[in-house]
This record gives sequence, C-alpha cells and structure tokens, in this order.
Amino acid sequence: MYSFDIVRPTSVADAVSALGQEDAQPLSGGQTLIPTLKQRLAAPSDLIDLRHIAAMKGITIDGRQVT
Repeated sequence: MYSFDIVRPTSVADAVSALGQEDAQPLSGGQTLIPTLKQRLAAPSDLIDLRHIAAMKGITIDGRQVT
C-alpha cells in the first residue's frame, strides 16, 4: 500500500474541511477501498474516518422526511 494519513474528525464541518484536501477519500463501513489500497489501485493522500461523527449516526424518519 501507499502511505497516507488517517484523519478522524468529530464533526461534519471538520470532515468537510478534511475532504477538501487533494486526493482525500472518506472511509466508512462496507467499502471496497481497503482491498483497492492493498492492490495499489488507489493512492489517496488522506483517509477521512467518518465513524466518530455523532451527527452522522442513525437514521430518523419524520413523516416523509428521512434524516
């Protein structure tokens, strides 16, 4: 694998800022990114770990709106 930095933001604003870096990739569950990295098919500068962002956890249904 290529070298990269892992960023662990705790807010959506921090994640958006981190994703503004050239070649940054978000990282969350259920992705094929890790096998792609191992095969050297992707070379992101930063991986942005989204799992510590409380505002992005869970799904809420309110009438016809899903958030």
